Amino acid sequence: MNKKNKVKTMENKKEQSVRFVVDAQSRLNNERTFDENAEKWRFLHIENQKEEFGVAPTVCFTIQSDPVSEVGVNGLQATDMLHYVKCLFESLNDRFPCAENTLTIQKLQEAIYFQHARTVDRIKRGVEGKNEK
Repeated sequence: MNKKNKVKTMENKKEQSVRFVVDAQSRLNNERTFDENAEKWRFLHIENQKEEFGVAPTVCFTIQSDPVSEVGVNGLQATDMLHYVKCLFESLNDRFPCAENTLTIQKLQEAIYFQHARTVDRIKRGVEGKNEK
């Protein structure tokens, strides 16, 4: 591979990485239209979205500090990050489908399900939103 083709290949890889990161955020936007707490997504942003060779996109999350019932929404929950990662893998799998990506997506969906079940249980026990077991 000559130098010109190698540079073009690297530029295409950079373009793809930006596309996957931005597409994952777009997928979240579509999912969150059904989320009553959509405002929390302001705590996720992407830096370095330019398709500039050698500069990777950066996904930034602000994590919730303290119970929402005490301080309000000031960040994302860990489950929100799982949703983003699932969307990222869905984007990658659309372009590069494979069994491993499909299984990863499935396991992320399972993790999200179990965290939801945990929240439902905490609500039933009256401890959701509190630093209690």
